[in-house]
Amino acid sequence: MTAPGDGDGERPDTAAALRRRAEHLFRLGHADEAQAVLIRALAAAGDGAGHSKAELLERLGRYLDASSCSWTHDYFEQALAELRPDEPFHSKVEVLCSVGFAYVQRGRTEEGMGLLREAIDLARDVVDAQLEMTVHTVAAEALLTLGTLEESIERTRRARRLGMESAQHHIVVRSYLNEARATYLRTGSIGDSLRIKRVGLRYARDFGELATEEGDTLRLALVKDLIEAGHWPEAHALLGPADADERHGSINAVEETLVRCWLMSRQGPRPRTVPPFVELVESSSPPRHAYLLNIALAAAVRLEDYASVEELIGRALTLADGRLTPPGCGLHVVDALASAIESQCEGRHTLMHPDSSPPRLLEVIERVHLKVRGHVAATYELTDGVVAQARARCAPGPQDAARHWDEAIVVFRRTHARARLVTALLGRAALYGSAPRARLLLDEAEQIARDMRAAPHLERIAALRGAGAAPAAHAAPAVALTGRQQQVVSLLARGCTDREIAGDLGLSVRTVNAHVVQILGRLGVRNRAEVAAWYHRSGTAR
Repeated sequence: MTAPGDGDGERPDTAAALRRRAEHLFRLGHADEAQAVLIRALAAAGDGAGHSKAELLERLGRYLDASSCSWTHDYFEQALAELRPDEPFHSKVEVLCSVGFAYVQRGRTEEGMGLLREAIDLARDVVDAQLEMTVHTVAAEALLTLGTLEESIERTRRARRLGMESAQHHIVVRSYLNEARATYLRTGSIGDSLRIKRVGLRYARDFGELATEEGDTLRLALVKDLIEAGHWPEAHALLGPADADERHGSINAVEETLVRCWLMSRQGPRPRTVPPFVELVESSSPPRHAYLLNIALAAAVRLEDYASVEELIGRALTLADGRLTPPGCGLHVVDALASAIESQCEGRHTLMHPDSSPPRLLEVIERVHLKVRGHVAATYELTDGVVAQARARCAPGPQDAARHWDEAIVVFRRTHARARLVTALLGRAALYGSAPRARLLLDEAEQIARDMRAAPHLERIAALRGAGAAPAAHAAPAVALTGRQQQVVSLLARGCTDREIAGDLGLSVRTVNAHVVQILGRLGVRNRAEVAAWYHRSGTAR
């Protein structure tokens, strides 16, 4: 039996056979092993073997960027230098695309886009579906990095159509992930991203792509959205049982370790061992460094690994003072520093260095937030809510804190970030004391926390109730709602917009608006949040 990708009767130690073997390993998520095989392919190619060394160097650069090894390398520059005048057309376009995208990610935007434009021009008049897929996919990801969302989505969909027509299923799976990311940045709704990623995961399952690098990346991205949306049991199921003999052959494996640890620290049970957070973050390449640092810092705070907390905050501050490339990594820096503020303001830990005090961290957050907002042509609403939370925790007085908590609640409801919404609801409820509105907020927070099975949140809710912040809720009096109004109320309580309710019930948006007005009047409440609280308090949900 030949190795995957080998031709019939072809020697397994030729450059071509080794290259195909390396690509097969990489697509299965074994980036470290793929590097070793590709280095052998480079040695086998030699200077006069007729094989494209430029293409081999480009792939080695990609594998290093996706591995758990050091990312520092100059293989992309070497790949460009090795392009020969008689370079095979397909190899030249692939090298230009890959190197161009890598440059964009590293902040060398003008050089990167120049290489991508050259690749697009070369491929424009060639009837080659695979080449066209490659160009559209890489260009879409570069445009997504730069925040050019409409064109990114257009190219992504063209690549998906070509992938379906030519049975290149890994390209199709990758296209669903790219479209979900661009759609989220355009609309600010986690619900939109969830819907697209779920479709992509079904496609990956149907065509046997779950175990590949593309399928695994999509699965982890969906897990992250499920966590943000408060669907923690579903995220737990999608992660599956932890592998006791865990190996980190790619950044996906590092990310999975950190995401699993974060989720278990918030939901339970507590991980048996605390992972080496700093070591895992160090294994990442620059485009992923801030993202993984953000997850690691949040988990380290919850697991009280304060040595790692101190180290990771220092790294986040270093990133904040440097050049944020790609610009979106600034959003992860904001999130990471907000976790550090939360840790100190809730009395878990006092950091020793004065630069790590909550007011100083908030100054950095404000600066990074302003920088990212000014340089990225996309609406990062979720980060607006994170910043509002940080401001609330550092506010000088209750009135200022209440204003910022209210802003965070609005953002998290609009973006369907229910996991973050619970924290904001509890922060605002604590400021109401024993006022009736505190009870409404605690009721809403409790329902979400029960859905998430988040024991720490439920314990805090019980403490607030017991301390007199809000007495336990009693069942609301019966109210006569029509069957259709009851359906609308149940969807409102799940955080659906009028447009989403209209789609679910087969109504027009105007009809849904009319139902909502009538519901507010019959229940005697002022807004949709109070409708949701009434729904959960009345026992209708149960």
